[in-house]
Amino acid sequence: HWDSINYLAVARNLLAGAGFRDYAGGVYAAWPPLYPLALAVVSLDVLDPLAVAGPFNAALFALIIFVVGRYLGRRLESRFLAVWATLAIALAWPLAGLAAYALTGTTFILLVTLTLINTDAFLAKGRTSSLIGAGVWAALAWQTRNVGPALPAAVAVMLLLQRGARPAQRVRRVAGFALLAGAPTALWLVRRLFSGTPYTVGLGMLSWPATLNGVGEVLRSWAAFDFPLIERQATASLGLLPAAALAAACGVLIRERRRRRRAPSEWLPCYVFGGFALAHLTLVTGSVLLGATHHGVQERHLAPLYVPLLLSAAFALDRVLGFAPRRRRFRSLWKRRWAVPRAQAAAAAVTAVLCVWTAGQIEPNVREIRRANSRGLGYASPFWARSETLQWIRRNPLEGRTLSTDPLVVSIHNYASAIPDQAYRHLPGVEEDMVALLQGWLAEGHTYHVVWFDDEWVNRHHEYGIAAVRARFDLEPVAELADGAVFRVRPSDETAPADR
Repeated sequence: HWDSINYLAVARNLLAGAGFRDYAGGVYAAWPPLYPLALAVVSLDVLDPLAVAGPFNAALFALIIFVVGRYLGRRLESRFLAVWATLAIALAWPLAGLAAYALTGTTFILLVTLTLINTDAFLAKGRTSSLIGAGVWAALAWQTRNVGPALPAAVAVMLLLQRGARPAQRVRRVAGFALLAGAPTALWLVRRLFSGTPYTVGLGMLSWPATLNGVGEVLRSWAAFDFPLIERQATASLGLLPAAALAAACGVLIRERRRRRRAPSEWLPCYVFGGFALAHLTLVTGSVLLGATHHGVQERHLAPLYVPLLLSAAFALDRVLGFAPRRRRFRSLWKRRWAVPRAQAAAAAVTAVLCVWTAGQIEPNVREIRRANSRGLGYASPFWARSETLQWIRRNPLEGRTLSTDPLVVSIHNYASAIPDQAYRHLPGVEEDMVALLQGWLAEGHTYHVVWFDDEWVNRHHEYGIAAVRARFDLEPVAELADGAVFRVRPSDETAPADR
């Protein structure tokens, strides 16, 4: 991914003793520091961060599955629902697809899950250690992504609304939690301020309808599933029963809430996970509307919603189908073994359908992962591993500034100090712009290179192929390979098209 270049470069610079520096050599302050720092630590100054990024993210994804499964096994009444929710995490292509890239999303999702689990434990049992744990995990999550403030904000609201606590006690808890969760980010923001990169907010890129439509498209994609050799209409109909069960669960939840002045502790997980999902969705939507992100709502922006929404729904189903509050009224009937099977039969029926529906995620999951790791969609993919031009660059690292049709792959695999620039796209005046750029480079008196990948997929947006570059520009060929070429900018007085 484009963002991966900075994470890997910062990790390499940390290992080299250069501190938090990005791929261009500037101060790394635009994004939080935890993920590149973790890559540097995990590499142990032995392996390259690029080599450890994949296994590291895969291990974090496995840890998410383990943490969620262990938590659900203890907290849910229904074992069936615990199995289904764990399967839904393990087979979720939004999570697996995100883990296939060197991005912060998987780390952030794990930290969010640990924070919410500790918050639920504190609200249910009042253990101070759980509140401290929630603050520590929230601080780390905030140090992973700029969208992190949604997590401590949601937890703080839950602490303020906690029943049974005195107002002064609530305020003290929120203050302590805020100090613990916000101190590392406050220090990082001070560093960012002194580095000359303060926060900026745009004037808005998308309208409300476009933003909400983008959110809806992402959420709808999570429900897409397919069984081989079975009509899609038949498999899609399986989703109607879980949807009806969830609707019934919401109705019962609202009725229970109105009938009781105090919400029973059984419903706490629904509030905890659902509250964060609402806060995160609000922050992401606001960021898109304000122009903080220039690409609209993307899958990776909403991926942190998957686990909280799923767990909130699982707990709602468990509390409705398991009749947890009512069991205490009929303790004597448990011994007769006739009340429990009826409740568990309902839970088993719904969760059995849910498990079959979840199994349908395997096919699109595998399809998505193969697509993400296939031709050109990943800079560590087999496509780039077979590139002769890239292998030549790895054997002969390029120093100085480099112009390329795909600058990120050059920077990631170059293992030198080359600063990549994107070659100009097919626009009016592109030739004159390119000439002006090369002339400016020559005036600086350094060595510069042009890397041109002769591939239709990579080069589809550029006007020039290798032959056109060689014919129109005064460049010295360094290496000509089957799928590309490397040129050196000639140290002449003027770099201009050869036919002028």
